[in-house]
Amino acid sequence: MSFSSRAGWAVATVAAFSLTLAACGGEEAAPAAMDGAATVSITDAQDRTVEVPVKPETVVVTDWSALRTLTDLGIEADAVPTANGGLPADLAKYAGDDVTKIGTLFELDYEAINALEPDLVIVGSRSGTPEVVEELTKITPAVVDLSARAETPAELVPAIEERVTQIGQIFDVEEQATQQMTEVKSAIADAKTKAEGSDLTAMFVQVSGGKASAYGPTSRFGTIFEDFGFADTGAPVDEEGSHGEEIGAEFFAEYNPGVIFVLDRGKAIGQAEQPALEVLQNDLVDRTDAAKNDKLVEVDGFSWYLASAAPSSLRQMVTDVDQAF
Repeated sequence: MSFSSRAGWAVATVAAFSLTLAACGGEEAAPAAMDGAATVSITDAQDRTVEVPVKPETVVVTDWSALRTLTDLGIEADAVPTANGGLPADLAKYAGDDVTKIGTLFELDYEAINALEPDLVIVGSRSGTPEVVEELTKITPAVVDLSARAETPAELVPAIEERVTQIGQIFDVEEQATQQMTEVKSAIADAKTKAEGSDLTAMFVQVSGGKASAYGPTSRFGTIFEDFGFADTGAPVDEEGSHGEEIGAEFFAEYNPGVIFVLDRGKAIGQAEQPALEVLQNDLVDRTDAAKNDKLVEVDGFSWYLASAAPSSLRQMVTDVDQAF
């Protein structure tokens, strides 16, 4: 199965409702007039070209990456999903009861969204499905899927940059969006230089329900090798599906990573489970160079797992990676 077939990464190929377009051929267009208001043509993750009002007033966001990108650019959303786990400090204001909630990432409240009469609805990732978009276009034609999907890890950061730029276009802050991505790409490049100079081999592990799963270079977390420059251990990891390959403690000792990046899935989604680093405390893991040199690095679950496609999340990834040096 190819990288693009994994959940959360597959490129959507469905057709959506026919809309009146101001541009053709799926290319970005400059703002145009529609009913007296400025619009911009956005080609989204489902290959739909949608006329979106510039600087829309009432904005519904159903995706954490999109919401975090808005926040990075100084823009507020009017309605968001209810979070299963806690939200990071930069998004904490959206956890309160004074913010309109429109269901969850997996089950939107269409009646609540309809009552808002939104000028724009942004979906993505878990809510970025053709079925969800079809329902939402019954409420407003201005629905865009801004998932940052990629067929390979090498395409991920460019996909994120495209979505951040589009949000900049919609809210007339394209210069700020471009600047943020320029800065974060520079920080990633600096981290890659350090990793390549260190000759550290890395293993990326997700812990969930007391079990560990490893991810290889072509997986959803392949950015640790592709963009951040860590060498692979050469471990034969089955990368079919999106949940990695479940591994035992002997796997760590056999392939001896120089650094182990650990994502605590339970913590990220608000489930009460044994902490990931405790799960990995055993004699076999302790034999690795990573453990001996204090290079078991717990990464930020919100940034890596729930909202990876935002400038702030990429900056947090750099911060996490820097702990290995």
